Amino acid sequence: MAAHALLSASAAHRWLRCPGSLALEAGQPDNGSSFANEGTAAHELAQMALTESRDADFYIGRVIEAEGESFTVDTEMAGHVQAYLDAVRERIGDGELMVEQRVAYHGPLGVDEGLAFGTADAVILRDDELIVVDLKYGRGVAVNALENEQLMLYALGALEEFGLAYEFARFRLVIVQPRNGGVSEYTLDHTELMNFAEYAKLQALRALSPMQSDEDLEPDDKQCRFCKAKAVCPALARGVAHAVSGDFEDLTVEAVQSAIDDADKLFSLALGRKLAAVPLIEEYCKAIRARAELELQHGRPVDGFKLVEGRRGPRQWRDSEAAEAMLKTFRLKLEEMYDLKLISPTTAEKLAKAGTIGPRQWPKAQALITQSEGKPSVAPESDPRPALNPANDFAVINEEEESLA
Repeated sequence: MAAHALLSASAAHRWLRCPGSLALEAGQPDNGSSFANEGTAAHELAQMALTESRDADFYIGRVIEAEGESFTVDTEMAGHVQAYLDAVRERIGDGELMVEQRVAYHGPLGVDEGLAFGTADAVILRDDELIVVDLKYGRGVAVNALENEQLMLYALGALEEFGLAYEFARFRLVIVQPRNGGVSEYTLDHTELMNFAEYAKLQALRALSPMQSDEDLEPDDKQCRFCKAKAVCPALARGVAHAVSGDFEDLTVEAVQSAIDDADKLFSLALGRKLAAVPLIEEYCKAIRARAELELQHGRPVDGFKLVEGRRGPRQWRDSEAAEAMLKTFRLKLEEMYDLKLISPTTAEKLAKAGTIGPRQWPKAQALITQSEGKPSVAPESDPRPALNPANDFAVINEEEESLA
């Protein structure tokens, strides 16, 4: 059986929203990343700790191999993984914990066995509640448990396997992302999960259908972000071209008519729509560049472009110990030979967590730490942070900057 399901839960956010992406991604190059490999190592550490009933710091110094890369468990990784371990253990109660539980959800989706399965990081079975806990080790993109498709598919698979032995009234989805957002939870009942199953079944059949059309390609920021087919997707190309060149073609007649006498409102509508498209356009541009580099690296031509040597890296000693010994013979002063720099508050905090800086010493150091206010930045209205008032907040910021000048 394949190691990864065609209708994988981890990619559900893509094939559920854009069914055509499943066929379009087939045969496209899959370039892994060191970040993904680090996440794999963190998951292996979490599995070991849960299986062996230990805390993560027990494994500090352990080397974990992931996709040909070696990762050494340090205090930072152990601390982040411990947050996940704590979240799992505090939810077990009198339930049964299943670690790295394989779940199959082909039945609810109405597809062949082997097309829809996955591995849940942790499943907790309680008398009336099924809990799925997932570790997200990345820091780049925040992931929320609210209606999370991956975890809902895991819940469907666990319900298929254990539903006869338990009467689950609730399904709790928990995502632990220590480096971006912490812990988020979402609870749904049996009816809500079955409604999702019906939707997922419809989209799965669309994704597997050999009779697809452009309507099955539905580009948007979330489903396109990690799609392997961005560079060759015709729907995304059209959408980017439309967003860049068109101001109001996709606005309704009513919206344009209501704004026709209000230039400021019309400008706001156009600017807002273009700004909303920027993340997707940026992802598309990165995908095009990456695909062009891949083609040229394999000796295939890209009309009008070539590979050249990029900016060279910084100079460094070929053998630092030999260089140090030689420089000592030059009779250089200590400050001439070494770059000495005070550690940062972040490094000091790591030393405090490791116990190098004592619990009575750390508060004294904290009193000397300062942090500048964040500069105003543009965010969508859905962002949880409060909106700044241009008339008041910016005036205060400007006054503070003038006082420091």
